[in-house]
Amino acid sequence: MENEADLIQRSRQGSAEAFTQLVLLHQARVRAYLGQYFRNSDLVDDQAQETFLSAYRTLDTYQDDRPFASWLFGIAKHRALDSLRAEARRRARENSKWESALASWRLEEAESGPTAEREPEVAALEQCLGKLPEHSARLVEEHYFEDRSAADLARLRGKSEGSIRMMLLRIRQLLRDCIGKRLVVGGA
Repeated sequence: MENEADLIQRSRQGSAEAFTQLVLLHQARVRAYLGQYFRNSDLVDDQAQETFLSAYRTLDTYQDDRPFASWLFGIAKHRALDSLRAEARRRARENSKWESALASWRLEEAESGPTAEREPEVAALEQCLGKLPEHSARLVEEHYFEDRSAADLARLRGKSEGSIRMMLLRIRQLLRDCIGKRLVVGGA
């Protein structure tokens, strides 16, 4: 197999075969890098494909004094952030405050740095929230995502503020326990 510099040079001259070899050389690392932004393997595959397509189109901008893998990771990061921004905008348009807030949070986390350390917790939280009874999920959404106070929620439900606070406390404990179990099972 040719060395990377030769493959890059041949790719710049239009060799699809040389670029295919570059893809084969770097695809596992690019996919692993994108995995810190996305849990869905199909989305990782799509973003990796888009990364290499963008790299092929802009290969003339690559500076030979930089590691090629770092250049690819830069492209991958921009692709991932663009995708996360689009997802946050789409969720906001759909007016699902819960999903919109989650998408916005993911975008903020991605923009602030690697998310690989927190991704298992976010995935566990999403799964645990999805298992809550409807009335509990609605209470969490209203309190944490719609910023309704315990007093407002108590008035709406005909309950005391103390009982709403106790319900939220119990829900948080259920979520904490559920997340803990999922992280242990998942090996995180």
